[in-house]
Amino acid sequence: MMPVLTLALISLGINQTVLLSAIPTLIEWVGQSDSAASVGLLVAMVNMNLVSYWLGAGWWGGVAEKLGFGRAIRLASCGYIVANLSFICLLLLAPGNIWLIGVCRFAIGGFSSAFLPLSQAQLAAQGKATPGALSALSGGLTIGRLAGPALVLLPVSIPVILLVPIVLVVPVLFMALPGQCHASGQSAQLARPSEETKARGQSGYARVVYSAALLTTGFVAVFQLYVLQFITSHGYEGEEGSKVYALMMLATSVLLVVYQLRVIPKISRSYSSALLPVLLLSLVIGWIILVTGGANWWGLFFAVVGLLLAVAGLPAWYTSRLLERESEPARQAKSSGYLTRSHTTGHMVGTGLASLFLHQQWSLSVLISALVLLLLFTVLKLRKNTESGTCSFMQSN
Repeated sequence: MMPVLTLALISLGINQTVLLSAIPTLIEWVGQSDSAASVGLLVAMVNMNLVSYWLGAGWWGGVAEKLGFGRAIRLASCGYIVANLSFICLLLLAPGNIWLIGVCRFAIGGFSSAFLPLSQAQLAAQGKATPGALSALSGGLTIGRLAGPALVLLPVSIPVILLVPIVLVVPVLFMALPGQCHASGQSAQLARPSEETKARGQSGYARVVYSAALLTTGFVAVFQLYVLQFITSHGYEGEEGSKVYALMMLATSVLLVVYQLRVIPKISRSYSSALLPVLLLSLVIGWIILVTGGANWWGLFFAVVGLLLAVAGLPAWYTSRLLERESEPARQAKSSGYLTRSHTTGHMVGTGLASLFLHQQWSLSVLISALVLLLLFTVLKLRKNTESGTCSFMQSN
């Protein structure tokens, strides 16, 4: 089952990056001019999927609670396929209608926002939501984001390329899936007093997890602009600068995939208790190297190696802790959805803060340091809360 859901995440990753990589070709295809206004409108419409992805991420848990996991994931897959096919038909029959492009992309984002939360919830329902398994699941999304730009390089038209995400999702419609995620009425009534007792602690714990998620992706967004600033400061500008930056982003993405699919699962299986210390140590060492020697290429290289390991592993660690505290799959799907929304929010906040720092000509190293320290504090607080919660659970039994 999980390999099929991984295909859905690869499809999601492709859909998030393929059109952005093909913007110059898409401008010609839809018959837009090269003016800044036309390009800006097209980019805005293409990115409408990000808006609906943020809105929908926290919604699919409720759908799974009402319809069951199987029906929810099939509904999302069918809607995703129909929305993508509609977008392809629009490009072929009425490519100049920019507003309909935005509508199709909005629909695609809304349906695709179900894939990650429901996949993580399904792992949790099977008792397999370990940091290693969640890291490998996220690796599928990273592979898709890598494959998107690569597909644009193929000598085929955009509509043909856009068939790839559809084909990858089709197997989801035919795989064997569990039925209802929600509990029966009687068991729900029996569980209600316990849930009410735990509600306040659960919500407080979840807020800490969501804060960690926001800080993680916020840090990633700032670091991406730090690398861009580093490249321009070393004399790479214009087309040459774009190529160097693209190569660096490709290299870091490949390293991220290796971490997510190999390194993190290996540490999680063989040295589970050492996973968090290793991640935090890599975060601190990478940060120190970046602050002290990040002005040269070797310093940046070693900083990336350390920081990327932390970025690859921390989301899997705090996601597994969050899902462990929820017993019902539907609630797990909701929590995963809100976590996805926090990650998206963090990226937007980080990009906005980095843009402000660049505009004011303030050092991005200061912003990165602040985010790293806040992330360290949040993760350590989360670990303390996890240990205290485990002790309370053992005492109650």
